[in-house]
Amino acid sequence: MANNKSMLTGLGAGMILGAVLLQLMNASSSTAVSGPDLEEMNPAQLKEAASVYFQVYDKDQKLYDQTQLDALVLQKLQQEKEKLAAEQQSAASALVKETYIYISGGLTAGHVADMLLASGIITDRKAFADEMRRKRLNDKIVTGIHVFKSPMELSEVITKLTTR
Repeated sequence: MANNKSMLTGLGAGMILGAVLLQLMNASSSTAVSGPDLEEMNPAQLKEAASVYFQVYDKDQKLYDQTQLDALVLQKLQQEKEKLAAEQQSAASALVKETYIYISGGLTAGHVADMLLASGIITDRKAFADEMRRKRLNDKIVTGIHVFKSPMELSEVITKLTTR
């Protein structure tokens, strides 16, 4: 019984102390409000008062969550890439580069392929050599100066090299 008596005394004291603290909190919160009433505030004052504790946005301002923002950024990035690619393509099509190559007698198709690759007329040496071999034009390369206007297809390059 002595054990229960001390437990009940402690429980009662805790409840009394909790009630006193609750009354103190209620009394202090009711006296802390010293500003104007919410109904008396104009929208600017209300926004200013709320911005102390919260982020305040206008009603017409669009807010995005992270996934919406990521999607919007990717969409804008894709549009900019397409725009840049279109500008580069129009600039490249407007810029026609002429390349002059002198082919002396006795050069093999491999040497010519190296010259064309170094000057930027062809991009794949092996494809050029294979096409020349397939068409049996290795010994039909015309000596002299050849003018290439880029961009050109591989078949156009071969035709230009083998005809005069």
